[in-house]
Amino acid sequence: MNKLVSIVIPIYNVEDFLESCLNSVKNQSYKDIEVLLVDDGSKDNSKKICDEFIEIDDRFKYVYQKNSGVSSARNNGMRNARGEYITFVDGDDYLDKDHIEKMVNGLSQSELAISGRKNVTQNGIETEFKYDKDITFDSKELIDQILKTGIVYSFPWNKIYKLKILHDNGIQFDESLDYGEDLVFNIQYALLTRKSTLITGSTYNYVYRENSVSNQLDAATLRKRITDLSAIKKVIDILPDDYDIEKNFLHKRIAVEGSKYIRLMCIYDFSVNNIEANKKIVVNAYRVIKKTLSNRERLIFFGNFKFPKAMEFLSKLKK
Repeated sequence: MNKLVSIVIPIYNVEDFLESCLNSVKNQSYKDIEVLLVDDGSKDNSKKICDEFIEIDDRFKYVYQKNSGVSSARNNGMRNARGEYITFVDGDDYLDKDHIEKMVNGLSQSELAISGRKNVTQNGIETEFKYDKDITFDSKELIDQILKTGIVYSFPWNKIYKLKILHDNGIQFDESLDYGEDLVFNIQYALLTRKSTLITGSTYNYVYRENSVSNQLDAATLRKRITDLSAIKKVIDILPDDYDIEKNFLHKRIAVEGSKYIRLMCIYDFSVNNIEANKKIVVNAYRVIKKTLSNRERLIFFGNFKFPKAMEFLSKLKK
């Protein structure tokens, strides 16, 4: 008998993409699925589209919640899931027909399976991230893969998990984090794995919406983005003592990215308490890895702290 797979789809105002997403899930070659449509307070026609699928396919379940963010929606889906395995799909993406089947096969001797992906733009497939054969990782190798940009990374939607491991260890998405919650989630899970499998091919289609991405961080976006510093610090605290290389990598990320955030917080006149709280995280990380930084990196770090307006002016000149 096949294992039941719970597919959690957080939904928020994605009416233009949702039907394509749900059709790709409905038509999976692996049939033993339940699909949890978690509506995070959508104000468009997303619910109407969900109702149409619920009407024709009893594997689809609708769950409504007041707008609380994607982490809350995913956690809600996990609480309602009945499957032995669980995966996540964003409501504006879509799956190849054999995505779930391949992922389940990848879990046959692993605690985690990971798929490659295709980046899809309005002009078609832009980039494809894949391997031509299955690759396995032990726990430490997996964590290294999660921390670096690439195929594995910290996305939750290109992975399938064992729900028992999540429940037994109280692993869920940290709803206090607007950024980096998926990194914390996946590191917590990875530390509990003995073996994970990156499956052949790229069966997850990530729809890249150019009009939703900005190179400029406005104040509202920055307020959310800076929670990434707290997420990275949580990961550093979670990792065991013998992960020195990984911890130093993360300290440097806090120091380099964090100094930019501090600069922008000053430009946008964030509260003194907010700036100082984040400065503390950034400065502590800098002290750990300052000897490994180049002279240029040190100069940028101190410039962002001491002369934020001048550094902002210089950063704009480069664009």
